[in-house]
Amino acid sequence: MSKKKWLIVAALGVALCLMAVVAVCLWLFVIQGGPFVHPFLPVYTSDQVDSAHSGYRRTTVTSKDAVYVNDYEEYPLRLINPEPTDVVGRTAFGGGKICSIPGQNPTVYLAVDCGSEMPAYEVFRSTQQPPFDWRKAAFQKLQLAMLLGPAANKTTSDPALIEDVLRTLKEGTPTAAPSAWVTNTYGVWLFTDQLPGLVFSPSIYIDQTGTVYLAESFTSDSSTPLKVQARWIQASPLFTKWTQTP
Repeated sequence: MSKKKWLIVAALGVALCLMAVVAVCLWLFVIQGGPFVHPFLPVYTSDQVDSAHSGYRRTTVTSKDAVYVNDYEEYPLRLINPEPTDVVGRTAFGGGKICSIPGQNPTVYLAVDCGSEMPAYEVFRSTQQPPFDWRKAAFQKLQLAMLLGPAANKTTSDPALIEDVLRTLKEGTPTAAPSAWVTNTYGVWLFTDQLPGLVFSPSIYIDQTGTVYLAESFTSDSSTPLKVQARWIQASPLFTKWTQTP
């Protein structure tokens, strides 16, 4: 083979190698969801059906014998770190990341990216484990997850106030559903050592008159804007005042 032909063959070989590298990079970044989603990690298929709780959806992700669920009991669970990084699996459709939760055994809870264009992690529980029972948990801190207003991100460790919120959720009577929308519904973050890496976050709604409502869990319908469906219970005067003062 002449030197000229050898150089042409070598150039073609280099070009093919570069094309292969580019193809692998595109596969990892675009199809597999990023450089840290290894192609040999467990693949989880997903399914969604109506929940036993009216208006809610029951979503499962499955890999072999491992099945995780997000249902009514998991809706109010939130990640303390909303962007987990320890990837332990990927979804079959779209290559979405499935991550472990700091402080949690991945055989109990996983964080699953359920977003479309932007990551949006939801908490999934192994079906081999019972749901988190907030009624029996001991909470150490409460935070108002609200970005604006005089009490935005206000926190307290006052056991009387924490117990007041829990008592309302346990014993309060649901009232006529107010016209709550996703944009004016907030969260109350309750921290407990029994749920590391996560918080129990019942919902809060404050109407135009200043009346405050609490709900254990909420879902939204398909209206525009999204309307919230929940079992709203009017909050006590104690908690109402706390949410409206610095």
